[in-house]
Formats: sequence, C-alpha cells, structure tokens
Amino acid sequence: MVFRRTVYIKRGDVFTIVDVQTGKQFKVKMMGGYNHSDVEPLTAQDTETMRSLFGTWQWNPRAVVVFKDGMNIAASLSGMPHSAQTITNNGVTGHFDLYLKNSIPHSQDTSNQYVEAHYRNINTAAGL
Repeated sequence: MVFRRTVYIKRGDVFTIVDVQTGKQFKVKMMGGYNHSDVEPLTAQDTETMRSLFGTWQWNPRAVVVFKDGMNIAASLSGMPHSAQTITNNGVTGHFDLYLKNSIPHSQDTSNQYVEAHYRNINTAAGL
C-alpha cells in the first residue's frame, strides 16, 4: 500500500485566512513545514489584522478557515511568532503555526494541550 498525502498548500503559496469568530481576514505566505504549515503574514497590515485577533502574541490558537484556489479548508492558527522568517517588512519577526486536519507538531516536545487546542479549533472551523 502506498500512502499519499494530499497537499493543499505548499511552500511559497499565498492565501487568505479568515478568523471564524470575527470574520476578519488577512493574507499569509507559507514559509515551510511538513507536519504542519509555518506561515507569515504577507504585509504589515496583515500582521496588524492578525495581532488584533490575539490582542497580544500568544500560543493559544484560533479557529480559522483557509481560502485557497476555491477551497475552504478548516484550520487552526497560533498567535505566537517564533523562529525563522522569510518576509522582513511585515512588522513581525518569526512565523506562526497553521494546523490543518491530520497536522502534527514538528517536535515530540510540543505540549499535548497545544496540539489538542489546534484539533478542537479545526473541528470548530469545520462546523463540527
């Protein structure tokens, strides 16, 4: 049996994220990632919209929907910038974690509570 992973978003893709609770939307670029997506707000305005959702940068993720190529994909977005970045003029240093269905952390050291919060948000975004 050959396992094939369906790839909805890939490195370099730009797409829109909509917050389920508020309807606010902004654009991000997928910087990288395999187990889950590492994304960066595209512009300083996108960063400000994103920051308004979280108040202060925090790890607690939010239920979001990814709009890309006519697809609506249930997802969960963390609000803590961390580690590497590729966009330097967007008003934030680092990238953010975006989980889709079946996403997993990059490291076994990641808190189970954090991962479970992402899974709950994905279900919320899917209307479950």
